[in-house]
Amino acid sequence: MGDAKQVYDLSCDLYEGMPVYFGDEPFRLSFLSVGHAPGEVTLSKVEAGSHSGTHIDAPLHFIPGAASVDQIDPSRLVSRATIVDMSHKPLGHPITASDLKQYLDKSEGLLIYTGISRLRKRDEYLHLWPYLDRSAADAIAEAGVRLVGVDAMSVSGWPGAPGAPWPPLVSAEDVAYVHERLLGAGILVVEGLCGLEQLIGHCDEVEAIVAPIKVRGAEAAMARVLALC
Repeated sequence: MGDAKQVYDLSCDLYEGMPVYFGDEPFRLSFLSVGHAPGEVTLSKVEAGSHSGTHIDAPLHFIPGAASVDQIDPSRLVSRATIVDMSHKPLGHPITASDLKQYLDKSEGLLIYTGISRLRKRDEYLHLWPYLDRSAADAIAEAGVRLVGVDAMSVSGWPGAPGAPWPPLVSAEDVAYVHERLLGAGILVVEGLCGLEQLIGHCDEVEAIVAPIKVRGAEAAMARVLALC
């Protein structure tokens, strides 16, 4: 037998008051009953948007009539992935095809660390993440990558929103292009990762396991993501 692999949890905690994409449903946890002695039942319920915390986007998110979360082939949820350190990119700047060139032929997947997850409790996390531009989406799709994960709220940039206090970084058309290009190529898109910094300088490649909640007909689902190295 080979050496045992260490398991890293790349999932963000879900809790009341956590950051969510502007305009999305806030995360809520409430208890229907609370046990105070052995044998007494504790029951809770969760209310949340499907894109809360660490989650996957199904093709249906941007392609009408395409596959929903429950229709994603389970074999696609496990893949080799290269750790890509983009934490040198300035806040709010694009990640381009040129930035990713050295990584595209190495593995089945890319787990991209922008460093924005370090700012998860700050305002910048909600709109200033480094993002994939159109050239990066094209290069990833053409390389035959199976998985793209980011530690930002989205793989694309912040397009602005009615009532939001921050100006847009990209157009709505850019957001649609990046998502449709990736999802249309059959790429599993994972957003909102946490803990990728554990792997920088330690693991160049991992076995990534993405386990979304199997919600029938949904365009996205919260997920537990693990990396074995």
